Amino acid sequence: MNKYSSSFLETSYDKAKDESLMWDEKKIIINFDALISDICSLYREGENYSSADAYAETKSRRLFIEFKNQRLSRIDNRSIRKKAFDTICFFSLLNKRYGGEEKKNTFVVVYRENDIPSWSRFKSKALVYSNRIISHPILFGLEKYLSLYSDIWTLDVDSFFSSSLYKEIE
Repeated sequence: MNKYSSSFLETSYDKAKDESLMWDEKKIIINFDALISDICSLYREGENYSSADAYAETKSRRLFIEFKNQRLSRIDNRSIRKKAFDTICFFSLLNKRYGGEEKKNTFVVVYRENDIPSWSRFKSKALVYSNRIISHPILFGLEKYLSLYSDIWTLDVDSFFSSSLYKEIE
Protein backbone atom coordinates (compact mmCIF):
# COMPACT_ATOMS: atom_id res chain seq x y z
CA MET A 1 0.00 0.00 0.00
CA ASN A 2 3.00 2.33 0.30
CA LYS A 3 2.77 2.83 -3.45
CA TYR A 4 -0.57 4.58 -2.89
CA SER A 5 0.39 6.64 0.18
CA SER A 6 -0.12 10.31 -0.45
CA SER A 7 -0.82 13.63 1.23
CA PHE A 8 -4.04 15.62 1.07
CA LEU A 9 -2.14 18.15 -1.05
CA GLU A 10 -1.16 15.54 -3.66
CA THR A 11 -4.42 13.60 -3.71
CA SER A 12 -6.63 16.68 -4.06
CA TYR A 13 -4.57 18.08 -6.94
CA ASP A 14 -6.78 19.32 -9.79
CA LYS A 15 -4.91 19.00 -13.10
CA ALA A 16 -7.36 21.23 -14.98
CA LYS A 17 -6.85 24.12 -12.56
CA ASP A 18 -3.24 23.28 -11.71
CA GLU A 19 -3.95 23.58 -7.97
CA SER A 20 -4.79 21.49 -4.94
CA LEU A 21 -8.01 21.82 -3.00
CA MET A 22 -6.29 20.81 0.25
CA TRP A 23 -3.00 22.16 1.54
CA ASP A 24 -2.06 19.59 4.20
CA GLU A 25 1.18 17.75 3.42
CA LYS A 26 1.63 16.01 6.77
CA LYS A 27 -1.24 13.55 7.17
CA ILE A 28 -0.86 10.45 5.05
CA ILE A 29 -3.86 9.06 3.20
CA ILE A 30 -4.31 6.50 0.44
CA ASN A 31 -4.84 7.66 -3.14
CA PHE A 32 -7.90 5.45 -3.60
CA ASP A 33 -8.36 6.49 -7.24
CA ALA A 34 -4.85 5.27 -8.11
CA LEU A 35 -5.41 1.98 -6.26
CA ILE A 36 -8.72 1.37 -8.03
CA SER A 37 -7.23 2.33 -11.38
CA ASP A 38 -4.43 -0.21 -11.01
CA ILE A 39 -6.82 -2.98 -9.96
CA CYS A 40 -9.23 -2.15 -12.79
CA SER A 41 -6.43 -2.16 -15.37
CA LEU A 42 -5.63 -5.71 -14.29
CA TYR A 43 -9.14 -7.13 -13.91
CA ARG A 44 -11.40 -4.86 -15.98
CA GLU A 45 -9.10 -4.18 -18.92
CA GLY A 46 -8.80 -0.53 -17.92
CA GLU A 47 -12.52 0.13 -17.52
CA ASN A 48 -12.50 2.05 -14.26
CA TYR A 49 -14.95 2.28 -11.41
CA SER A 50 -16.04 5.77 -10.44
CA SER A 51 -14.41 5.87 -7.02
CA ALA A 52 -13.67 8.36 -4.26
CA ASP A 53 -10.31 10.13 -4.48
CA ALA A 54 -8.90 9.17 -1.08
CA TYR A 55 -9.11 6.64 1.71
CA ALA A 56 -8.15 7.37 5.31
CA GLU A 57 -8.76 5.76 8.68
CA THR A 58 -9.47 6.99 12.15
CA LYS A 59 -9.73 4.80 15.24
CA SER A 60 -13.37 3.99 14.52
CA ARG A 61 -13.97 4.91 10.87
CA ARG A 62 -12.96 4.27 7.30
CA LEU A 63 -13.20 7.52 5.34
CA PHE A 64 -13.81 7.56 1.60
CA ILE A 65 -13.15 11.15 0.53
CA GLU A 66 -14.13 12.82 -2.72
CA PHE A 67 -12.50 16.18 -3.49
CA LYS A 68 -14.40 18.66 -5.64
CA ASN A 69 -12.37 21.75 -6.45
CA GLN A 70 -15.55 23.55 -7.47
CA ARG A 71 -18.21 25.77 -6.05
CA LEU A 72 -21.19 23.86 -4.72
CA SER A 73 -23.45 25.00 -7.57
CA ARG A 74 -21.07 23.56 -10.21
CA ILE A 75 -20.84 20.01 -8.82
CA ASP A 76 -22.55 17.23 -10.76
CA ASN A 77 -24.77 15.49 -8.18
CA ARG A 78 -25.20 12.39 -10.33
CA SER A 79 -21.43 11.91 -10.53
CA ILE A 80 -21.12 12.16 -6.73
CA ARG A 81 -23.85 9.56 -6.21
CA LYS A 82 -22.16 7.20 -8.70
CA LYS A 83 -18.86 7.58 -6.83
CA ALA A 84 -20.56 6.84 -3.49
CA PHE A 85 -22.10 3.63 -4.86
CA ASP A 86 -19.07 2.36 -6.81
CA THR A 87 -16.72 3.12 -3.91
CA ILE A 88 -18.63 1.07 -1.33
CA CYS A 89 -19.21 -1.78 -3.80
CA PHE A 90 -15.54 -2.00 -4.67
CA PHE A 91 -14.43 -1.66 -1.06
CA SER A 92 -16.84 -4.43 -0.04
CA LEU A 93 -15.20 -6.68 -2.59
CA LEU A 94 -11.71 -5.82 -1.28
CA ASN A 95 -12.81 -6.21 2.33
CA LYS A 96 -14.34 -9.62 1.61
CA ARG A 97 -11.07 -10.73 0.01
CA TYR A 98 -8.60 -9.24 2.48
CA GLY A 99 -10.69 -8.68 5.60
CA GLY A 100 -9.98 -6.01 8.09
CA GLU A 101 -10.94 -4.50 11.36
CA GLU A 102 -14.62 -3.71 11.86
CA LYS A 103 -15.11 0.04 11.48
CA LYS A 104 -17.80 2.46 10.33
CA ASN A 105 -17.68 3.34 6.63
CA THR A 106 -18.07 7.08 6.05
CA PHE A 107 -18.38 8.87 2.70
CA VAL A 108 -17.09 12.45 2.67
CA VAL A 109 -17.35 15.09 -0.05
CA VAL A 110 -15.07 18.11 0.37
CA TYR A 111 -15.82 20.99 -1.99
CA ARG A 112 -14.37 24.44 -2.67
CA GLU A 113 -17.08 26.66 -1.19
CA ASN A 114 -20.77 27.04 -0.66
CA ASP A 115 -22.12 29.65 -3.06
CA ILE A 116 -25.86 29.03 -3.07
CA PRO A 117 -28.52 27.95 -0.62
CA SER A 118 -29.88 24.56 -1.64
CA TRP A 119 -32.98 22.46 -1.14
CA SER A 120 -30.77 19.53 -0.09
CA ARG A 121 -29.25 21.60 2.72
CA PHE A 122 -32.71 22.66 3.92
CA LYS A 123 -34.04 19.09 3.71
CA SER A 124 -31.03 17.76 5.62
CA LYS A 125 -31.46 20.36 8.36
CA ALA A 126 -35.08 19.26 8.71
CA LEU A 127 -33.88 15.66 9.08
CA VAL A 128 -31.36 16.78 11.72
CA TYR A 129 -34.12 18.42 13.74
CA SER A 130 -36.31 15.33 13.44
CA ASN A 131 -33.38 13.20 14.72
CA ARG A 132 -33.15 11.17 11.50
CA ILE A 133 -29.67 12.58 10.81
CA ILE A 134 -27.59 13.35 13.84
CA SER A 135 -25.07 16.01 12.94
CA HIS A 136 -24.76 17.75 9.60
CA PRO A 137 -26.51 18.42 6.30
CA ILE A 138 -26.06 15.89 3.51
CA LEU A 139 -25.95 17.33 0.00
CA PHE A 140 -25.96 15.97 -3.58
CA GLY A 141 -28.87 13.57 -2.98
CA LEU A 142 -26.65 11.26 -0.94
CA GLU A 143 -29.21 10.70 1.85
CA LYS A 144 -30.34 7.41 0.31
CA TYR A 145 -26.80 6.04 0.66
CA LEU A 146 -27.10 6.07 4.45
CA SER A 147 -28.23 2.46 4.03
CA LEU A 148 -24.75 1.69 2.59
CA TYR A 149 -22.59 3.93 4.78
CA SER A 150 -22.63 4.54 8.53
CA ASP A 151 -22.42 8.28 7.88
CA ILE A 152 -22.10 10.79 5.06
CA TRP A 153 -20.50 14.22 5.38
CA THR A 154 -20.55 17.02 2.80
CA LEU A 155 -18.33 19.93 3.79
CA ASP A 156 -16.52 22.89 2.33
CA VAL A 157 -12.73 22.85 2.78
CA ASP A 158 -12.63 25.07 5.87
CA SER A 159 -15.34 23.04 7.60
CA PHE A 160 -13.51 19.81 6.82
CA PHE A 161 -10.24 21.10 8.31
CA SER A 162 -12.05 22.06 11.52
CA SER A 163 -14.13 18.85 11.66
CA SER A 164 -13.65 15.95 14.04
CA LEU A 165 -13.15 13.68 11.01
CA TYR A 166 -10.02 15.51 9.90
CA LYS A 167 -8.65 15.80 13.44
CA GLU A 168 -9.01 12.04 13.99
CA ILE A 169 -7.00 11.03 10.90
CA GLU A 170 -3.69 9.66 12.11
